[in-house]
Amino acid sequence: MASPENDLNELAITISTAIEKARQLKLPTSAYILSMVLVEVSEATKAAEDNVTDDAAQ
Repeated sequence: MASPENDLNELAITISTAIEKARQLKLPTSAYILSMVLVEVSEATKAAEDNVTDDAAQ
């Protein structure tokens, strides 16, 4: 069973690939929007990892 952290990491990889494709297609607005999404996913990944660490410490 996949963990939320693994799902978020997989999503980040997919978004990174989409950003690169948008840049290749010269779609700067799409690349920018995807970059902002990647920031959100990265922050969610960090929060999920911190939550796992906090749970393990208890």
